Amino acid sequence: MYKLVAKIAWASLSRRKTRSVLVVLMIAVSLWGVLFLEGIYDGMIEQMIGNAIRSGSGDITLFAKGYRLDNDLGKLITRTEEIERLLTSDKRIKTYIIRIRQDGLVATAQYSRNGSIYGVELEAERGHGRLDSYITSGEFSFGGKNRGVILGARLADKLKVKIGKKIILSAQNLENDVSSMAFKVTGIIKTNNMALDETAVFIDQDKARDLLLVPEGVTQVCMILHNEKDIPALQDELRKHFSELEVFRWDEIYPALMQSRVMMEWFNLVISLIVFCVVGLGIFGVMLVSVLERLREFGIMLAVGTKFSQIRWIVMAESFFLGFLGFLAGSLLGGMTLYYFYVNGLDLTMFSQGLDVFGMDAVTYAVIRPDYFVTALTAVSLATLLSVLLPLRFLKNARPIETIRKV
Repeated sequence: MYKLVAKIAWASLSRRKTRSVLVVLMIAVSLWGVLFLEGIYDGMIEQMIGNAIRSGSGDITLFAKGYRLDNDLGKLITRTEEIERLLTSDKRIKTYIIRIRQDGLVATAQYSRNGSIYGVELEAERGHGRLDSYITSGEFSFGGKNRGVILGARLADKLKVKIGKKIILSAQNLENDVSSMAFKVTGIIKTNNMALDETAVFIDQDKARDLLLVPEGVTQVCMILHNEKDIPALQDELRKHFSELEVFRWDEIYPALMQSRVMMEWFNLVISLIVFCVVGLGIFGVMLVSVLERLREFGIMLAVGTKFSQIRWIVMAESFFLGFLGFLAGSLLGGMTLYYFYVNGLDLTMFSQGLDVFGMDAVTYAVIRPDYFVTALTAVSLATLLSVLLPLRFLKNARPIETIRKV
């Protein structure tokens, strides 16, 4: 029976090719637009989160108790060797870095600004967060005798310094005195992590120890994991193992970014509801007109012994064909578009100044997730089913068999 129903439904749609093609195109274009927006917007958020994780916090960060509220050099992580052994042996951890941070003053002959001084190991930073990929000017190096600095792009603009210019770093050391040291700018980075771009000054870790009189210990340990799902479990383990330390996930350090991800999930849901409405209204209109046009045809089918349940399946099959063909076309077009922008990115350089304010990259790479297509299929399926309920009810109440007697 179902094979016969499918043939009749397909033949009915074929008789009205223009109308059927228009409905399929409407569904396909709507779905293509939704998939494109979801992939691009999620790509923007994920790039912002990725930049923050790579350049700043990592997936998990260790601090001494109270350090985040009061950046006092007296609050240092001292069990660094034990921590490094544990992190090196844990297969869940991809990379980790250690940093020494202190707020200070960055000055030139004409300007001065507040800055955050980071003592880092360049090779570790290169492998951990690919910090070298953010270089916009100069080189990823501290130069001869490690007396160079790498500045955040916004800080460099405020100080009006270029590569090779001399700056003076001043900060309170471990003995509560103010220490100063001269450096030359060897590199400028733009991470789109606004906190770093506006204040970061990266110097050699040994030079940072000399400047701040910190013979041992660090202020921060960051790690990146192979799998994001392992973050909660590892966080609990580290809290138990190092009870004197504070262990934070990236979303606890950057709650605004996590909120952006949640908002984007709601945005995707709203977009799916819009598709649901568009598809439902499109199919509803076509099926209602189709039923009205074929009242006499359905009356003849009932007169020769066709059950109303069989007619109902025919109408539902027509609706299913329209929805499914629209879904296939839209998914194919949307998937190809997303793949193109996943590989090549969407160049928004003309809006770069506005995007910089929000910490977004000028080139956005799309994200492709299976749940985009699952949600779309669910929305189209529900719309397809619900859109034929009213036409079927109208058909039943119209008593199509009586139309034969009026002819």
